[in-house]
Amino acid sequence: MDAMECLFTRRSIRMYKRDPIPEETLKEILAAAACAPSAVNMQHWYFVVIRTPEKMEEFRKVMREVKEKFHPVLVDRFQRHPETLQETETFFTSLGGAPVCVLAFFLKDNYPDRDGAMQSVSAALENLMLAAWAKGVGSCWMSAAQRMGYSDEIRRKFAPGKGEFVAAITLGYPDQAPKMPPRREGRCDFI
Repeated sequence: MDAMECLFTRRSIRMYKRDPIPEETLKEILAAAACAPSAVNMQHWYFVVIRTPEKMEEFRKVMREVKEKFHPVLVDRFQRHPETLQETETFFTSLGGAPVCVLAFFLKDNYPDRDGAMQSVSAALENLMLAAWAKGVGSCWMSAAQRMGYSDEIRRKFAPGKGEFVAAITLGYPDQAPKMPPRREGRCDFI
């Protein structure tokens, strides 16, 4: 798959097959994430790859709490699409059956250029998802836990001393083929 095909065909996957992802594939995906551009080459990211059933259940437990706090946001966002609200909340509690979840952390809490560092972690996450898709592995970026104030709890449970939690990415072989949502017009000017 070439780069443009990867960019245009990647979708957020919320239902996964139970098939395990080979360790070598995971290592390649993480190596691609680490090739992302970063502010002044600080490479601010730290990743924890959850793949044991016990640790996945521990993370799902946190996400069940996140779902409860995030519910009003989703109700507001999807008031005209109750089926999307239900699908999203089901995904929060089940992680779609994903066999792997990657937690991303901003490694240096006290770094003076917080915005640049967060952009670096975000670039690494995008690389991770595109590399996964190039290998036939689906993904879904989840930021609700950070937004709802669970960063410290997630760090304590999964990566003590490794910085601030930024986002989680589920990984697995897709058990669905979602269509691309319509793209919004007027998001670019040529001057």
